[in-house]
Amino acid sequence: MIQIDVKAGNADKQREDAVVLPLLEGRKLTESGNELQEVTGDTIADFLRKFDLLGDFGASRTLYDVEGMHGHRAIFLGVGNEKDLSLHKLRVLGAKMAAKLEKSGVRGAALYLTELEVKGASLADKVQAVAEGVWLGLYKFDKYQTKTKANKRALRTVNIMVTSRRDLDDAEVALSKAKAVASGTIFARDLGNEPGNVCTPEWLGDQASALSHKNLKVTVMDKAAIEAAGFTALLAVNQGSAKEPRFIVLEYNGGKKGDAPVALVGKGLTFDAGGISIKPAGAMDEMKFDMCGSAAVLGIFKAMMEMDLPMNVLGVIPSTENLLGAAAYKPGDIVTSYKGITIEVLNTDAEGRIILCDALAYAVEKKPAEIIDFATLTGACVIALGGQATGLLGTGKKLKKALKESGTHSHDRVWELPLFDEYQKQIDSKIADIKNTGGREAGTITAACFLSRFVENVPWAHLDIAGTAWNMKGTDISPVGGATGAGVRLVVDYLSRR
Repeated sequence: MIQIDVKAGNADKQREDAVVLPLLEGRKLTESGNELQEVTGDTIADFLRKFDLLGDFGASRTLYDVEGMHGHRAIFLGVGNEKDLSLHKLRVLGAKMAAKLEKSGVRGAALYLTELEVKGASLADKVQAVAEGVWLGLYKFDKYQTKTKANKRALRTVNIMVTSRRDLDDAEVALSKAKAVASGTIFARDLGNEPGNVCTPEWLGDQASALSHKNLKVTVMDKAAIEAAGFTALLAVNQGSAKEPRFIVLEYNGGKKGDAPVALVGKGLTFDAGGISIKPAGAMDEMKFDMCGSAAVLGIFKAMMEMDLPMNVLGVIPSTENLLGAAAYKPGDIVTSYKGITIEVLNTDAEGRIILCDALAYAVEKKPAEIIDFATLTGACVIALGGQATGLLGTGKKLKKALKESGTHSHDRVWELPLFDEYQKQIDSKIADIKNTGGREAGTITAACFLSRFVENVPWAHLDIAGTAWNMKGTDISPVGGATGAGVRLVVDYLSRR
């Protein structure tokens, strides 16, 4: 991650390679741009008048070696209509500009984006959004590209400029939070982007164990320990794989002793071929991303620990592959879960809910204040919501409301689906307690119905990130295709507010 600092000062005095100034719709400059224009004479006015630069969102043009400026470049970045600006648009502008600077040979830049007015946003909010955008917009995953050439003129430093020195303390706090959030998101992206032959359940357990903090305890159960503990649903899904499963428990005790923890449960399917109910070959390579729920949990823990959040948090990750083998579980099998509920298996590709049920039941035993689970659970959620919002279901009304608010603030958005009692009938089984699929209708909802049988009376929110966890085309703040780190910014925002 490159170095980002906060600083106050006039644009003409900055000695970085580039000074980035907002240009509003209609070629209108903000305060710093107007001050620079006064210092430099007619140069900037002539430039804006002659060139096709209207202030359209994301468009930019560069003016070199302006007399009266210490910096080599004045970059005018279109921000559109100021009334339409949001924190996420600032985040996107930070990402777009960082990518441009990286390619242009700029080593240091000063960004004057926080002087833009965003309705309801504080300076700290704006600093955090811009910094997140810069860090996330520069993300790469190229460790397996052996012929990649090092960029000798890579971007090294960015200064986020604020209007007054009196604002520097608040801006520093916001920058520190942004760094933690970006670090956690990048960690989740890296975990998700690893290939399945590297990211095995054992490897995932090693990544959890490598997390270090004075208030963190990590326990990674191997197959023998899982058998002894009785996580039989997890073991059933694992039967077709030559790789051992892992059951990962993280205990962060940053709050008062005895305070009930928030439990975060993440699906850790390191590769999902569908088992006997095998998936089609097309895009099956993307099933390495089926562990993005666990990646979100680990990313949240990383961010939370960097922020030293004063609270108790429990993390639970059941991890396995779902493959075909002589011992693989089969359609028609009856599996007994850790909680004792029996499950009729109709489709071995509906395995995520089966491993999650053991993890949820275990989390309940720890008497948490609430439970949030993360899972790339259903293709139905992708059909319903696409890649723009995570599906939200659950029983905790206050929890769901708070997650919606954090989703809006962080732009890691959620959309609630109903969990009416009538849907529960679809997973009733004639030969077991429940079946692991309720059919094609309301697939996302009936999957949540299945999970709801294991959370008892604990307030619970289920996040179906199947549509948001990865995007092979990239997004505005995730420029390369692959894992997005969905859920990290959302829940870190929620935990911070909580």
